Amino acid sequence: MHTEEMRIKLIESTIHTISEVGVDRATTKLLAGNAGLNEVYIYRIFGGKDGLFKETFTYIDKQFAKHLLKCFKDISKTQNSMRNYFRKIFSQIWEFALNDKEKCSFFIRYYYSRYYTKQCGNEREKIYRDVLLSMKNVFREDANVWWLFNHTFDVIFSSAIKVLRDEIPNNEQTEENIFALLYAALQPHLK
Repeated sequence: MHTEEMRIKLIESTIHTISEVGVDRATTKLLAGNAGLNEVYIYRIFGGKDGLFKETFTYIDKQFAKHLLKCFKDISKTQNSMRNYFRKIFSQIWEFALNDKEKCSFFIRYYYSRYYTKQCGNEREKIYRDVLLSMKNVFREDANVWWLFNHTFDVIFSSAIKVLRDEIPNNEQTEENIFALLYAALQPHLK
């Protein structure tokens, strides 16, 4: 098996394992075992568990950033009201978050862990640079777009995990309520 194949297996195992047992209970032995590999590959490929966690989170973050960029390219703000523009973007993000329960659960568990703050907090904005640039022209100059982005992200993913756990219903009303909450927070910062 090539290094790249092992890397992907370990990333997929990390998503699955953290989704199931949480960050603190995801040992190198469990992560490697779920990938069908020896623990030594975690150290050889990622330098250790922290490196594996960081790369797994970055892997999903990059997928999400790519999806967001596609959303912004597909939806023209000139043909819609600002509310409709954001509603269409929200719907695509909401669908992305609900599309994969394991990834969503992994993301939330890692995002709110001590590992995230220690390893990814400062580098994450670079991943979303192009997304932020494409959003900047709809916000006032004094708006902290990165903060607004993270707030939106928090609300969407924490709500999505509640839907995926059947704590709140997965229906149009739930989606509309979450969007209304987010739009109310964004509206004062729009041009």
